[in-house]
Amino acid sequence: MISKTSIVILGILSHENMSAYDILKRIEHMEMKYWWPIGDTTLYETAIRLEKKNFILGTKEDKKVVYSITEKGLEELKSAIRTIFLRVDYDTIWFSLAMMYYTILTKNEIAKLITKRRALLQEYSKAIEENVLDHENNPHVPKSALLTMKRMLEITNLELTTLEEL
Repeated sequence: MISKTSIVILGILSHENMSAYDILKRIEHMEMKYWWPIGDTTLYETAIRLEKKNFILGTKEDKKVVYSITEKGLEELKSAIRTIFLRVDYDTIWFSLAMMYYTILTKNEIAKLITKRRALLQEYSKAIEENVLDHENNPHVPKSALLTMKRMLEITNLELTTLEEL
């Protein structure tokens, strides 16, 4: 699976060709720094790695390199989004990134992925609820553990709501 930074770069380039500097400005404009900060060095190094893997192509224009996504890069991005939709992860940034760029998939594929993710989240939610009930009155379970379980339940329910709104 590609990195979060790779998903951002490929996702942005799936809509428009641009330089690394312009990608940074787009990220800044989107105010991603509040939930997934990407530093200049990280972005430039990731762009170089993506180009070496033939996921993006850099073309010299004036005094800068403008990147475009390749067919291989688009397929890699689609694969990453599919993978993210079909797993539950404590790191919710993954799902946020998939939500940002899921429109590169066909409507039919999106509908199928939403159905599968909904079932996965419902199963996960049920398991968390049972876990909370089993441990709520257990004096040996730290309060922090119980609060973490409840937090995950809230996140799961929020993702279910998000899927309903799609």
